[in-house]
Amino acid sequence: MIGKLLAVGIILAVAGVLVYFQQDNLGINVNPTINAVAENIDGLKDTTVKRVSYEIDKTSDVVGDKIDNVVPNVDQLNPITKIEDQLVIPPKKEVYSGQVYERNENEKTCKVSVPKMAKTINGVKELTHTITLKDCQYEKHKPVQVTVLTDPITGEQTVTVEPTPQTKIFETLQLTTTKNDDNTVSIHYEDSSGKTLKVTVTLSNSEKQLFSGEFFASKFDTSVDDVSDTPHIIEMIVEHAEYGTVNSSVYNPQGNNENTIYGVFSQ
Repeated sequence: MIGKLLAVGIILAVAGVLVYFQQDNLGINVNPTINAVAENIDGLKDTTVKRVSYEIDKTSDVVGDKIDNVVPNVDQLNPITKIEDQLVIPPKKEVYSGQVYERNENEKTCKVSVPKMAKTINGVKELTHTITLKDCQYEKHKPVQVTVLTDPITGEQTVTVEPTPQTKIFETLQLTTTKNDDNTVSIHYEDSSGKTLKVTVTLSNSEKQLFSGEFFASKFDTSVDDVSDTPHIIEMIVEHAEYGTVNSSVYNPQGNNENTIYGVFSQ
């Protein structure tokens, strides 16, 4: 009897082992606990994927908002305008010497000759540049100082005319031109300091240079023949031991009836 029971036990044990190893082929769910755990793992995986996807979408929205706040506007990307507003470029300043050569008492206007501002127009260079002043306060032949300020960006110019500052040059140097009845012009130069080294004199009208000469004295007189009634200008370059290089000019417009004109000097 005991032997039969032992035999039956052995048979059942062997059958159990065979069934365990063949459960997949037989379709038998012999371990529901293991299957439940697998299902939970699959569910956890799906939940985790969905959660990660949600966090990524949420993060993208936040980053997008931050990017919108970080992206600069056009003014920030192109600060040139802002720099121009803050950067002050000083205007170009030029100072010239001039002389009032005509005055209209009725209209209170006058014309100023500024030789160094002469321009070339249609291939012809001006004898001198003329500035017309309204409400003029200067007498005829009065020397003046002309200041030109040029805006470096727009190119616009501002011109001011002021009295010429008096210096020792005007106390010691003198240039006088006299128009004579015989159609000649007499030029007189005198330096009371006696320190003139050389004087170069030129006289020109609108057509050509009528005279050019050099003088090595602090006082001299000369004359130029055949000066017509057309406008002409006398220019001098003085090399001086004390003042260095000094320029002087006298502009005689057409129709001027005055015989004597005093020149102006500038450094």
